[in-house]
Amino acid sequence: MQISSILAKQFIGTDDFRKDLSTILDKLPKEKKVVITQHGKPKGVLIDVKSYLEYEELLEQIADSDPKLIKRVNAAVADVKKNGGIPAEQVWKESGI
Repeated sequence: MQISSILAKQFIGTDDFRKDLSTILDKLPKEKKVVITQHGKPKGVLIDVKSYLEYEELLEQIADSDPKLIKRVNAAVADVKKNGGIPAEQVWKESGI
């Protein structure tokens, strides 16, 4: 996913999220995704149930097509947790994004 597609999403700060949760949830099926920020930095994503189920189905299809993939992904995540990773901003800068 490129940063431009993230920036195209609706952003909402945690204060507004707390105040307007019912309205946000009502709009979620149309919006599909809302990026939640804290102190101006993206911290999480709220997605509608349909998109979540499609995502889970896709993960299952990927795992079924390559059973070793999940092991490789989990190993990569464990490595990043143990040894640290490269901040996204650095990757984007080096990639010219």
